[in-house]
Amino acid sequence: MSDNFLLLALTFLACLAIRSVYERLKDARLINPEHKFILSLVFAAMGGMWVSWFGMCLLDPLALKIGSVFKWTGFALVILGILLAVAALVQLRGVENIDHLVTSGLFKRLRHPMYTGFILWILGWASYHGAILSFGIGAVGIANIIYWRHLEDGRLKEKYGEPYLRYREKTWF
Repeated sequence: MSDNFLLLALTFLACLAIRSVYERLKDARLINPEHKFILSLVFAAMGGMWVSWFGMCLLDPLALKIGSVFKWTGFALVILGILLAVAALVQLRGVENIDHLVTSGLFKRLRHPMYTGFILWILGWASYHGAILSFGIGAVGIANIIYWRHLEDGRLKEKYGEPYLRYREKTWF
């Protein structure tokens, strides 16, 4: 296993940990999610997670030679994931401190299109490269994303109550 792969894997996991700690502290109301330094730190961690993930899969020591259908399906998932995440970001006009319940556009059928996009690019990029070890590490990332979604669902339920519960019934993830 190369030092570069290990460094990228540790960076990916550290960035996930930073975001998860942020989510827990925000959930416990121990930090102010409107504080610019905190938002900058979280944004940098998400950027680090993104960059390290894409580099890590390229260097995976357990990469398998895979068929072109599987490879290009993975690539399609990456593109779909990026499009979902970017479109959700554009629709929300931000990533934090949204002051209303968004239920139109992408959010009409999918509660968390940005998180869904993250999961798709993790699965897709590992598939595209046949990156077996990275796929295992990516599973930790997917578990974190599902955890973030769980925390966010709780906050939205607390903030919006019954309208959010009705919205949840009509949407996926």
